[in-house]
Amino acid sequence: MDKYNHKQVEQKWREVWEKNNPTRAEDFSKKPKKFILAEFPYPSGEGLHIGHLMRYTMPDVYSRKLRMSGFNVMFPMGWDAFGLPAENYAVKTGVHPEITTKKAITTFKRQLQEMGFGFDWEREIATTDPKYYKWTQWIFLKLWEAGLAELKEEPVWWCEDLKTVLANEEVIKNEKGELISERGEKPVERRMLKQWVLKMPQYAEKLIEGLSTVDFPESIKHAQINWIGKSEGINISYEIKDTSEKITIFTTRPDTNFGATFIALAPEGGQLEKLLPLMPNKAKVEKYIKQATAKSELDRIASKEKTGEFTGLYAINNLNGREMPIYVSDFVIGTVGTGALVGVPGHDMRDFDFAKAMGIDILRVVVGSDGDTSEITEASQVQEEEGKMINSGFLDGMDIHDATQKIMDHIVEKGWGEKVVNYKLRDWLFSRQRYWGEPIPLIHKENGEVEAVCDVNDPQSVKEDLPLLLPQVPDYTPSSDAASPLAKNEDWVNTVDSEGKPAKRETNTMPNWAGSCWYYLRYIDPNNDQAFADKDKLKYWLPVDKYFGGSEHTTLHLLYSRFWHKFLFDQGEVPTSEPYAWRMNGGLLMGTDGSKMSKSKGNVLNPDEKVSAYGADAVRLYINFMSPYDQNAIWQEGGLKACRRLIEDVWNLQSKVSDSFADRAVEVAYHKMVKNVGTMVDELKTNTAVSEFMMFANKVKEVGGLSLTQWEGFLKVLAPFAPFITEELWAALGHNGSIHLESWPEYDESKLQEDNITIAVQVNGKVRDTISIPVDADEAAALGLAHASEKVAKFLEGKQVVKEIYVKGKIVNIVVKG
Repeated sequence: MDKYNHKQVEQKWREVWEKNNPTRAEDFSKKPKKFILAEFPYPSGEGLHIGHLMRYTMPDVYSRKLRMSGFNVMFPMGWDAFGLPAENYAVKTGVHPEITTKKAITTFKRQLQEMGFGFDWEREIATTDPKYYKWTQWIFLKLWEAGLAELKEEPVWWCEDLKTVLANEEVIKNEKGELISERGEKPVERRMLKQWVLKMPQYAEKLIEGLSTVDFPESIKHAQINWIGKSEGINISYEIKDTSEKITIFTTRPDTNFGATFIALAPEGGQLEKLLPLMPNKAKVEKYIKQATAKSELDRIASKEKTGEFTGLYAINNLNGREMPIYVSDFVIGTVGTGALVGVPGHDMRDFDFAKAMGIDILRVVVGSDGDTSEITEASQVQEEEGKMINSGFLDGMDIHDATQKIMDHIVEKGWGEKVVNYKLRDWLFSRQRYWGEPIPLIHKENGEVEAVCDVNDPQSVKEDLPLLLPQVPDYTPSSDAASPLAKNEDWVNTVDSEGKPAKRETNTMPNWAGSCWYYLRYIDPNNDQAFADKDKLKYWLPVDKYFGGSEHTTLHLLYSRFWHKFLFDQGEVPTSEPYAWRMNGGLLMGTDGSKMSKSKGNVLNPDEKVSAYGADAVRLYINFMSPYDQNAIWQEGGLKACRRLIEDVWNLQSKVSDSFADRAVEVAYHKMVKNVGTMVDELKTNTAVSEFMMFANKVKEVGGLSLTQWEGFLKVLAPFAPFITEELWAALGHNGSIHLESWPEYDESKLQEDNITIAVQVNGKVRDTISIPVDADEAAALGLAHASEKVAKFLEGKQVVKEIYVKGKIVNIVVKG
């Protein structure tokens, strides 16, 4: 028998699978459907590394097992090809991103095919395909038509290294607590720019409610709920002394309002602009505003020194008539709440620090568990915890929670405010000052109005005017002035509106998240030119049954795509309110030093080298073997070598097959293996399944053979893990069809029980031997076999047996003395 040649076998079956696509999904099959989704990759740089392949290996095993278990499985793949990763690589190499992206897609696809992943390649998509982004633009126009897309000037995060604005969700903290870009980990700063935003806060409540209907890990639910940041409170309106104006402030702790002694405005925001002309100290305030807004939000929030400028205005506290000075201070952030706060320095440390710096009164209105009712003069006395109300009129003696409801009702009844629900979630910043993205299909008219390039509700208009193609530009290098490279193509920018008058196209592009918001929908109907997908097909396939992805996308892609899907549901375009029924985040691949593998550290592993040296089946087995899908894994070359030895063992087992072979131990091992592996795959614990294959192969080698039925069943169970060698060995048996379309084998419960079992024998609590006994042996038989052991006998010689204990099927313990 020839030695196993993985290169020859893998090339043979890749060519066969490319022709007949055995993992094709069938629309409207009578079989029950399963839509299995793994996040599609960014095709940029030199290609995939092993860490990427961890995302797809276990889902592929699971999909293959489902298919063999009688399900109609869709397991598709595509390319998230717009956006910064591809463009940055193009800028670095000096080659147009269209060229580098196509080259990267070719490389990525080759690598995935060489790994034997059972994707339905007939459903392949790329977000950069005009036939695809035609519908990305269409969905954007539906959002715009519904009033959920708006052009507005506001403070935004700007990354000078990336030369683009970033959404709040794309800004993270590094180990030092500094704010950086999620992509590339570059410094960010605040700028005032006019940008397109999507009004996600209007869907905040639906996004929270929807989490109760899906099977997501609690960590993901909590992350999304915390990011949305729902808070129930009250907007209180305070009259401004000697004016007709009022100032509105949101608070969740109105119970402490009897202790309010000042109001602070953010140095940016609508309320400040309204009040600025009324301020006696306007000149000083304007100077302070200029200084404050020059700082980053991070610096303002982190600064221990509290600064501010008195406006000369006072607000009236309706509860007690106190005149509260109004300040402008940089510790207040314009995008939080109403851009203003009411200061209660006795019960908030930030307010205390500000009051101390400004010489403002500090009042106590809550007494805590320490019983301190004295005047608050030190930071250690600031009472922020639960307690009882004091110095608060009709609230005195009440618990703060009861007082909160009481005061809210009182304020509403008096007409001084209204109960509201606020969200931390902000508008999604949707503009990018980069070239490689979907053009925003809007036109700016001479009169300042904006119109769509087509009527999204008119199929003929959509057919004629979408997609709005991404044009060629003389230079796609990004700039620091926040102008998009598209602005350099004047022939494209200058156009006419629907009335034939001169107009200009929007030159910002969409973020890469746009295409990934709905890619799973396009898999359902990838070639439809009349709609983004046929509604009957959507009804058949949705929702996604299992979604595998990265934890880094919990508050990015996952939240964004749920928002788009819920909007499309409200528009009657999709049949489900949630896109994904279930979600699991994958772990990270770590180097042998325990650090995360990354290109920047130069410790990534090229799968091409491993597949060439060990074969795809061995690599697949080892990726499954390393760790559970949702946990981090450390790469160990020795484990890969062990999996290669298993593949060679499987190849050699074919010589041990005999239709007349029968052995009780192999029969028991076979049925256990079928049962255990099936359960492990169903429970997505494929790391433990590889050991089952090793144990079965070792048992067959030990005994010396196995039956044809056992051999075929073993190949079927191994097939999802090692698709190449099993297909080859299946064909060698004379079968014409693919093993991957065979039925998953059944196990016989009655044949799981072994004839003999191995138990330990202890003498005075110490194990002296292990013995094999019949599975149904009684106590007398077990003790007799234990005494017959030579190893045990020498510890009994000359001793008096005091007691003998037999725990059925587990252990014999003999107690002796002398």
